[in-house]
Amino acid sequence: MSTTTVAQLLDQHQACGRYFDVDGVRAFALDYGQGEPVLCLHGVPTSACLFRKMLRSLEAQGLRGISVDLPGLGLTGRPADFDYTFRGFARFLHRATEALGLQQGYHLVVHDIGGAIGLALAADHPLAPCGAGRKQGCRGQ
Repeated sequence: MSTTTVAQLLDQHQACGRYFDVDGVRAFALDYGQGEPVLCLHGVPTSACLFRKMLRSLEAQGLRGISVDLPGLGLTGRPADFDYTFRGFARFLHRATEALGLQQGYHLVVHDIGGAIGLALAADHPLAPCGAGRKQGCRGQ
C-alpha cells in the first residue's frame, strides 16, 4: 500500500504544469513537448490530470501535448461570475490557446463534455483546430 498522501500527489501534479492568466482567471495547464500542438479537453468532474500519460506519449511522438483545467475544475480558479456554459468554457479555452501561443492552430482531442465544449470552440473559431491527419499543417500552411 502506498504511503503517498493526497497533498503529495497534488504537489507532484502541480509541479508538472504551470499557471497562467486568462482574463483574470488563474488557469493551470499541463504542457509537454514541441511540434504540432494537440489540445486535450477534459470532461466533468475531471481535470488535465486525466491526460497526463497521454500528453507524455504525444511528447514522445514529437508533438506538443496540452491540457488546460477548465474553470471550476482541477487547479484552475472558480470565479463566481464565470459563464459556466459550453460557450463560456469555449470562450475561455480560446483565450487560453492565445495565452499558450497556439494562434497557428492545434489538433483537438475531447472527452465527455469536453466534446461539446470542443465543438463550440471549433464552431466559434473554425480556423483554430487543425483537424487530425492534416498533412500540410495547421491552416493549410
